[in-house]
Amino acid sequence: MRQKAALYGLTNSNRDFSSSYAWGKNQFNSSFPAALACYMRDCKIPPVFIRHGNKSNTLLSEISFEDLWRTKLPNEKLFFSFEYRFMPYAEMTVDDLQPIDLVISEHETRLALVPLEIKLTTIPDNCTAEDDEANYGSELVVRSPTMRYTAMGMGQSCAPFMKEVRDLFMPACAKIRDWDNLVEVSKHRDGIMEALDSFLNTYSRCQMPLLMQPIWKTKGKVPILADNCLDIFVWSDFALCRLLLESGKADDEKISRPQRAALRLSRFLYELSTKGKVYQKPIYDGMTYDNLNDKEFAVSGKKTNPHMRCDRLSKPVVEKGQIREIILGGGQRFLSPERRFDAIIYYSSELFYE
Repeated sequence: MRQKAALYGLTNSNRDFSSSYAWGKNQFNSSFPAALACYMRDCKIPPVFIRHGNKSNTLLSEISFEDLWRTKLPNEKLFFSFEYRFMPYAEMTVDDLQPIDLVISEHETRLALVPLEIKLTTIPDNCTAEDDEANYGSELVVRSPTMRYTAMGMGQSCAPFMKEVRDLFMPACAKIRDWDNLVEVSKHRDGIMEALDSFLNTYSRCQMPLLMQPIWKTKGKVPILADNCLDIFVWSDFALCRLLLESGKADDEKISRPQRAALRLSRFLYELSTKGKVYQKPIYDGMTYDNLNDKEFAVSGKKTNPHMRCDRLSKPVVEKGQIREIILGGGQRFLSPERRFDAIIYYSSELFYE
């Protein structure tokens, strides 16, 4: 009897991997990383942890999956909920929570343990493909739910210090009457950014893992997997915001996307510290400043490399032959990559031969 299609470790999930629907692009990009994490956990390979340092920098270390997932329960006793809401954060918001990529819970009790955003990225990206391997980097695109959960995670971990957080943001934020007014907010932008910088340096001891970034490595720009091709990096909420502030440095009058994300986060923390609850819609649907709302910000591999640079970025720990131990039961047959015209031309080189 043929084994059902499955992914390693995801015994209990709100996705049925025996169905082809669960192998679509939008699902696979979050479910495969979760399976990779389960596999690395059982192989006792901890992910690389990118955390905020003490002096406006980031540091690399390792973090166990037990600390990342906040449990010692084995994979088969956990429940993996994709595109799900982490309800413990609901007490901080007036309006409804948005879902995050993955919520891990205890299977029996359904006690929610941790929310994680997942970004499956490739190295090298176009900006670093011509560089030496040590300088390879991956593009990182951050969307609105990531920053919402960043704000709520910070609100939870810094709850004992909310009076001090209020005092930190109040001098700049209290002066703003209309957060949607580009001219008014621009006048206080530098002060708000400085307050956020101080917040990150002062309360970095409260940082928590937030964004799980699996990487898959190819041989330069060629769409062929490297022999050592898979690994997992994890960003803390504070480290992600350090990257945000670095990307938001600009002297022009326009408020860039990274700056907008920093302003939104600052407003969230300020209102949480003064009111105890936050209405998210005016922050994340408003405060556009002539930028589209499709994403919060994006950074290229040249900017992520300095934060991720280590031996495991150059040589990921999981080999391509091990993929067959993660995708089970012929699940690869359900995959259906996008039929992009540029890819079809690339693989149809005979069209250009006489």
